Amino acid sequence: MSYDLDFRFRRALHPEGLTTFATCIAALNDAASDAQRAGHDPATDPAVQLFAKRLNRVTDGSLAEEHPDDAPLREACMSRIAELRHKPAIVALLRKGIDYLPEDLRAFKREGQRAVRQIAAELGLTRGDYRLDYVAPNPAIAGDYVLEGQALYLRLSVERFGSPALTYRHRYWRKPGHQVRHASAGALADIPGLARQIASHLKIDPTGPQSTLM
Repeated sequence: MSYDLDFRFRRALHPEGLTTFATCIAALNDAASDAQRAGHDPATDPAVQLFAKRLNRVTDGSLAEEHPDDAPLREACMSRIAELRHKPAIVALLRKGIDYLPEDLRAFKREGQRAVRQIAAELGLTRGDYRLDYVAPNPAIAGDYVLEGQALYLRLSVERFGSPALTYRHRYWRKPGHQVRHASAGALADIPGLARQIASHLKIDPTGPQSTLM
């Protein structure tokens, strides 16, 4: 099962931290690998092209100059980000076997954390309202993301042997969230909808500054 990541496109649009040869070449290599793994030709990938331009400008000292010729590539990156919103990589990563595959594991750790934080944000939680841990006893095997807030326990895992990707309940097993609920990886294609489902099941009010039980 193939997947594509929007990370390289988002990074290419905001490359301010890439100011040395080492950081530019690392970003370029990472982007080329991601494009190739997704089945795209790195030579025609807009993010790869922007990183290549960035590398050239670092080496020739023209980084501080204006570069209006980047506009078509930047627009192409924004278009790819918009397209990938409808098929997030985390769905494929949760469904495919990624154990012992370092590149896939790296993508899962980044995209999994991002997805869980997006769920929390949709539920009205700020980062100070919850704790998020990545639990992986064996670093070569995909671990679990575990979020614990005042009223919410949520775990994100890869789907193995029919197990669900998402498990959630009230953190302290209180009603109405005392029953464990599940959601498949596909639910992460619509995180606002998934958050509404969680809020409905656990009777969480996401409208306030901090989610509370209704």
